[in-house]
Amino acid sequence: MNLNKALIAVLCLLSVLVAVTVINLNHSERVKYGEELTDDQFMVGEALMANIRLAPDIVRSYDRIKEYYDFRNVLIFRYTQNTCNTCLDSQLNELLAFQEEIGKAYVRVLPAYSDDRNSMIQLSADLAKFNYRNIPAALLLIPTYYGESKSYFAWINNEGEMELVYVPDRSNVQLTRRYFDEMKRIIQNLSEN
Repeated sequence: MNLNKALIAVLCLLSVLVAVTVINLNHSERVKYGEELTDDQFMVGEALMANIRLAPDIVRSYDRIKEYYDFRNVLIFRYTQNTCNTCLDSQLNELLAFQEEIGKAYVRVLPAYSDDRNSMIQLSADLAKFNYRNIPAALLLIPTYYGESKSYFAWINNEGEMELVYVPDRSNVQLTRRYFDEMKRIIQNLSEN
């Protein structure tokens, strides 16, 4: 009986040693992995993951309403009334600079605001320089990521299909500018054809 207790004690000790070793190896790999990434690389990775997770739902949502809205060859920007003001101001400023380069005809802003008088006054003031249409969140998805409503950009092609969905990362304006550069290239190709 003492031999059984000793054997069980040895097995428990070995299990603990193996578990500690595995935990230390995993921790070492995470530290190594984290050290190889700069903060910018980590933020780009996070933005990429948000886009990968949210884009399919956004496209499916648009597919349900596209027959009611005839958008073609336009970049849409979608956001909600609950979007943080600083984020929204930054994104609208970037979008306005983009619009000034490529033309107002290629941009549509599709906010999701409540349909009351104050909201409509706010929309007309905030979006005076844009073509816009208020579309309720119940009709066209406003995605959430980790509990936060996310704005997004998407290209609506010549067939009225949504593609090139981009969920901007508020801490990385350079990614949004890079996205706009790609949109400019697409629009320039349209103009040449």
